[in-house]
Amino acid sequence: MSAKSDKLKKTPVVVGDTDEMLEDTEAEYNYRKKFVSWWPTAIMVLSVLFIGYHLVTAGFGMPEVMKHNAIHLGFLLALTFLYFPANKKSPRARPSNLDIALFFISAVCAVYTVINRDSYLLRSGIPNLSDYIIGSITMVLVLEATRRTVGGQMLWISIICLIYMWAGPWMPGVFSHRGTSVQRIIQAMYLGGDGIYGMPLNVSATYLIIFVILAAILDKSGLGKLFNDLAMGAGGRMVGGPAKVSVVGSALVGMISGSAASNVATVGSFTIPLMKKIGYPPVFAGAVEAAASTGGQIMPPIMGSAAFIMAEYLGIPYLTIAAAAVIPALFFFGSVFFQVDLRARRLRLKGLSKEEMPDVKRTVMRYGQMIIPMIVLVYLMMQGRTALYSAFFSVCLTIILSWIRKETRIGIKEAKMVATTAARSSLAIGISMAAAGFMIAAFSMTGLGIILADSIVAVSGGNMMIVLVLTMVVAIILGLGLPTSACYVITASICAPILIKVGLSPFQAHFFVFYYSCLSTVSPPIALAAYVAAGIANANTDKVGWMAFRLALAGFIVPFFFIYQPGMLLMGPDAAGNLILNGAHALDVFRSVIFGLAGIWLLAVSVEGYFLIAFPIWLRPVFFVAAILLIAPGLVTAAIGFSLAAVGIGVILLIKQNAKAGAAPTAAA
Repeated sequence: MSAKSDKLKKTPVVVGDTDEMLEDTEAEYNYRKKFVSWWPTAIMVLSVLFIGYHLVTAGFGMPEVMKHNAIHLGFLLALTFLYFPANKKSPRARPSNLDIALFFISAVCAVYTVINRDSYLLRSGIPNLSDYIIGSITMVLVLEATRRTVGGQMLWISIICLIYMWAGPWMPGVFSHRGTSVQRIIQAMYLGGDGIYGMPLNVSATYLIIFVILAAILDKSGLGKLFNDLAMGAGGRMVGGPAKVSVVGSALVGMISGSAASNVATVGSFTIPLMKKIGYPPVFAGAVEAAASTGGQIMPPIMGSAAFIMAEYLGIPYLTIAAAAVIPALFFFGSVFFQVDLRARRLRLKGLSKEEMPDVKRTVMRYGQMIIPMIVLVYLMMQGRTALYSAFFSVCLTIILSWIRKETRIGIKEAKMVATTAARSSLAIGISMAAAGFMIAAFSMTGLGIILADSIVAVSGGNMMIVLVLTMVVAIILGLGLPTSACYVITASICAPILIKVGLSPFQAHFFVFYYSCLSTVSPPIALAAYVAAGIANANTDKVGWMAFRLALAGFIVPFFFIYQPGMLLMGPDAAGNLILNGAHALDVFRSVIFGLAGIWLLAVSVEGYFLIAFPIWLRPVFFVAAILLIAPGLVTAAIGFSLAAVGIGVILLIKQNAKAGAAPTAAA
């Protein structure tokens, strides 16, 4: 965390500087904020065309997949070069001449790809010289857009994949392969089903973009305000109220934002100052918001963008993934909530006063109708409608309901703002999905995925726990500094086959990888979400990052247990003993929830070192072991866990009683 950390340590940041903090944190927020002359109008028109195209295709049907993906990528590249400067010396109020040139080249490549698609198929998939030229240019454009929007890590991964495909004969040992010609690489990347226009970009062009539009419309119509005030009304006056509001509010807002860093900036600007005001240390206040905002990506019903990619990978309904995520999400937020409560009681903090509370009734009257599209979205998916249809219908319903009250109304002016926001928000996700095609094509053409899977299984000796730990480490390392969606695509390509090879079901394997891809935003040493939180809290970035990791500790443990206890993912055995989705017995699910909640409460007690009193440090391992045994499967382990917890609590009560007995003579004297 050194470079960015030092910058935040040296520069005090006030609450209003969220744009600057996001720029320092992630490349995707380093875009031009204010344009001069006629550029705002030009970008608004392009954004409206982009969003309008996707709304029309979502509601009334799409062109052929390759053409649709090419149009989507064309818009992404064009907007990227207008929004994102090439370097620090580039003008910030308008695109440079280079940016304008790249804009037109992007448009030409997209138009050529759409027009040439039928001709290419009529040639039986044989590329001509023009295909090779346009393909090469498109690859360079994607790499440059990746550098600008996602950062150097994704760029270098893509370049290394290209080099590996070509330089196979010179690779050492098991990584050697016969190599791929430059012409074949271009054909695979530009015209193949696993390249730039492959599955990840197709997910971006269908599911992700429509949910980005839905999130932008819901936010504009006041749903975020409704969620914040409801959370404040429910927990604001409790012990340590603002921190609990942060947990609940971040969970709700995170469902529609999909980005941990922007979630911190949105909710944290409000909750972190309140937490500091009632007595929470700045480091803890920032860490609470960072951890809670990270969990928003695993919070059903609208999870992070990676969940849609997983649904496409596995070929299962998105709602199945959302349902399976309920219990793990409950454990994650429960752990953070318990730690917040124990810390508040230890510091003897109070909640907010009546005067500081929002008028919840007034907020519900103003914005209450905007919760209906969320309910309709879930209902439609439960009825078997596709996520694309459900989201499109919810977008239309949101616009209609917004006209009920003046505060929520989305007119022409607001619609243009929504289109601009949604288009800009989709850039980093979409470009990272296009860049992911470099790696998927490399794995497909060279067999690298099989090589890595065999190597890790051989190193682990086939031991499941070792493979799980290695997979967790790989997922966290690859996810440092990457958007969650890109992290998931990369780790799923590398790690999911490994887990499947040692006997896990594909759903468990992908869910395990997905979970750690989301948690990468609070994984030291980078912990992107902690940068923004530390800036708002005016706290040390490293300390906020490690504290956020501690608060999210249950999230790093829970994935191991839904491997050994699949009932947590609503999975159960069929008649042949094979795990199937939605096959869990109700009693197993109930037991998993009760034992799991007890386990994460004990984990919070262990981490905080407090229950009724601040107990000796040697008691912490007792509660930690008890927590692990309770979350683990089996009645025997649960019985031992409850017994250890009872012993620990008994010792605490004895210490407290002795302390009172010792204090009584002193008071009498």
